[in-house]
Amino acid sequence: MKKCPIIGVISSKQDVGEVLPLYGTGSHYLEQLQLAGAIPIQLPILSNTSPEVLASMVSCCDGFLLPGGGDFFPEWYGQTLLPGLSAEGFSMDWERQKITLELVKLMVTSGKPILGICLGMQVITIALGGDLYQDIPTQVPSDISHRGAITKAEDRWKLWHTVRTSEGSLIRNLTGAGEISVNSFHHQAVKTPAPGFRATAFAPDGVIETVESDNERILGIQWHPENLAHGGMEQGKAIFRWLVESAAD
Repeated sequence: MKKCPIIGVISSKQDVGEVLPLYGTGSHYLEQLQLAGAIPIQLPILSNTSPEVLASMVSCCDGFLLPGGGDFFPEWYGQTLLPGLSAEGFSMDWERQKITLELVKLMVTSGKPILGICLGMQVITIALGGDLYQDIPTQVPSDISHRGAITKAEDRWKLWHTVRTSEGSLIRNLTGAGEISVNSFHHQAVKTPAPGFRATAFAPDGVIETVESDNERILGIQWHPENLAHGGMEQGKAIFRWLVESAAD
């Protein structure tokens, strides 16, 4: 086993004003990768990133983590913005979303393991031909709270609802349970998984909570295991170990 596999983590531009613009990634993602034995490196998505640079990003890494973030334009998956939704929630401009999707396709083609979390799961789905619910409260109304309120740090690992995992799935093997409780901070969700993927965990209202590739090299998770792991929960730690161990192989 390679001692310290390199895990590439997509980073996004942070709006902190003109004095100190920066690209960054949530600290819990990087911390949990390092604690699991990896060397995390950030992959910034610049609007002028060339195909050659994207290919180099993929070649220098042993695996990849696609973190959470804001929405992608619905035109990428054949829809138009629903009435009442605001474009302010988009995580990147059109060009950087385009480059991100191109990068994800290269990651998939490489055969290296990929973990997509929240938006990351959705981006994998969009890049490979699936689609999303743009707004769960509008399109899948239920009593389940998918967008938990955050007023203090501990709310990031508060458990908001249960998830049912499918028998024989990777996610059940990692968590060791048919039903688990998860945190939740999203208003969009995978509607139709991409070809070559299957949904393997569901919220009580039927919302898809994980997708897995048929070869189990790609795992998408709608909740935030990096926060759960930071809060000391084993189910979160196990997911990061899977990515790092798969990359080390």
